[in-house]
Amino acid sequence: MRPPRWLTLLIVTMVATACDRGMSTEVPVASIGAKYTLIGGDLPFYDSGCSQDRNADGKLAAGTVFRLVEDNDGCWLVTLEDEVDTYLRPNRDVIKSRRK
Repeated sequence: MRPPRWLTLLIVTMVATACDRGMSTEVPVASIGAKYTLIGGDLPFYDSGCSQDRNADGKLAAGTVFRLVEDNDGCWLVTLEDEVDTYLRPNRDVIKSRRK
């Protein structure tokens, strides 16, 4: 017995969407003023810039939302939702949010 056509289409769409998000190896394009979301893993952040002389000051957790303020050669200055500014180097786990 075959599943209904709509169910097959739904499953294919969900798998394709998941693969698109999870399998990307590209860093997102910097778009000043855009909102981004960390969708997986932890991302180190820096208080004094990405090239500071010490280790990262902490890590942002999955689900963190931030707005891009400045891109300086791959080092992003971002503002978190609580209005704290910090620096980070984005990776493939950062996606541009669809919400404004």
